[in-house]
Amino acid sequence: MRTSRVAGLLFLATATLAQQQQAVEITSEPSHHLVLQNEFVRVFDVTVAPKATTLVHRHGHDYVFVTLGDADVINARVGEKPVPLHLKDGEVHYTPGNFAHAALNESDRPFHNITIELLQPSANVKTCSEACVTRQFKCPDGGNLCAESEKRISSDQWTMSMVTLPASSRLEKHTHSSPHLVIAVSDIDLTSQSDSGSNNLKRQPGGLAWVPAGVTHTLANNSDKSVQFVTLEFRPDKQN
Repeated sequence: MRTSRVAGLLFLATATLAQQQQAVEITSEPSHHLVLQNEFVRVFDVTVAPKATTLVHRHGHDYVFVTLGDADVINARVGEKPVPLHLKDGEVHYTPGNFAHAALNESDRPFHNITIELLQPSANVKTCSEACVTRQFKCPDGGNLCAESEKRISSDQWTMSMVTLPASSRLEKHTHSSPHLVIAVSDIDLTSQSDSGSNNLKRQPGGLAWVPAGVTHTLANNSDKSVQFVTLEFRPDKQN
C-alpha cells in the first residue's frame, strides 16, 4: 500500500512540474511566510498542508532548514527525478541554492519547517557526522548536567547546534561574542538575566529570537520539562 502511495505522489510531483513551467520566487510561494530578515539571513516559516504541494519555487541562496515534527515529503526538483524524504522532528539540513523545486507533503499532518536562507556565501560546510562536538555544562552545585549543546552543521562562517536544557535548569553566565538565531524545537519558556535586567522568552515550536553579539546573560528554563532549541551562530569576521 505504501509503495503504491509513494509511486502516486512521485507521479503527482512529476505532473506538478510539467504543468507549472515558470518557477515563482520563494517570497511568492503561499506556503512560505517571511518572518525575519537582516544582513545574515532571510527566514521563512513554512507549512504545507497534508497531501498538498507547494508551487514550484526558486531557491536563489544556500539555506538550512529545521524540521518541526516528523514528516514524509517528496522533493521534486526541476530537471531531476523526485526524491522521497523521511524527516524527523528537530532534524537540520543544509542545501546549496540556485535550483527550483516543489515539496509534496505525503503525511497526514502538516509539514512544518523553518527555512533559513544564508545571505552570505558559505565555505567548508560539514555535517555532524563529519565534525560533531558536544558541549556539556555542569550545574552550579556540581550536580547533574544543566545544558548540552551539540554541533549539527558548521562552516567557516557559521555553526548550527542543538541545545537541550533539562527541566528547571539554568545555564550560568556566558557571553555571546557573535550574533545568532534561536529556533524553538519544543515549547520553550526561558528567562534571560543580564546586568541590565531580565527578559522572558516564550516560544512555540518554530518560534524565533535574534540575539545580537556581545550579550552576556544567564539562561533559565522555567518549565518542568526539558526544552530544545537550535542556534545558528554567525562569525561576522568571516563574512564576505
